Amino acid sequence: MTYFFEVYGTLPRAGPGDDVSTRKAYSMMKGLPSRPRILDIGCGPGMQTIELARLSKGKIIALDNHQPFLDKVNRDARALGLSQYIETLKQDMTTMSFESASFDMIWAEGALYQMGFENGLKVCWPMLKPGGHIAVTELVWLQDQRSAAAQEWCKDYTEIKNVPDNLALFRNNGYEVIGHFTIPVSSWFEPYYDPMQVRIDELRKTYQGNSVAMDVIRAAQAEIDGFKKCSGEVGYEFFVARRGS
Repeated sequence: MTYFFEVYGTLPRAGPGDDVSTRKAYSMMKGLPSRPRILDIGCGPGMQTIELARLSKGKIIALDNHQPFLDKVNRDARALGLSQYIETLKQDMTTMSFESASFDMIWAEGALYQMGFENGLKVCWPMLKPGGHIAVTELVWLQDQRSAAAQEWCKDYTEIKNVPDNLALFRNNGYEVIGHFTIPVSSWFEPYYDPMQVRIDELRKTYQGNSVAMDVIRAAQAEIDGFKKCSGEVGYEFFVARRGS
């Protein structure tokens, strides 16, 4: 895990995304309180946490199990004068124990899959206030016809579904879907894969001859190269929904 975080733990984001998409998803939510209480699950280094603080002026609990990420969230919040809106919490998402109806909004960009996407929706439902909102990104099939390259790239995520099947998961678990959109391919590269490539090139020199580190580096390079071959077939869909009563 040390070598894993040397690659992934130094990036601007913990996964694909961008501030424009965060703002777009937030704007789809209507009737929010003036200062909503928000849970950001798997916040990572917190780029979307900072943007949510700017947008909402509410109270955000930024939850992650990697302390260096939380430290970065706190540093950035202080530097930008947003500390009063953000509280960090070191906790694994699988052990969350918030009281029922604790939040006006739950946010999870590229994180909910870690406890199983449908299971994550079930876990979040009681934590939302009735009528509360959820915004999540999830890896989806964008085409019915899938190349060998796309299937190879997604082989470790056996739960991947198309958009209609994911919409059904929301409906079947007590949510009303407000809207959804596919984040742009540029959101995979500019804030994520491009800086990852720079980091990979640095670490190749640092860990030349270290077989364990090089295995991690090769896997990261394969992730980038594989996505380049199938970016039109798979992507992140941003789903925005409301909890039913």
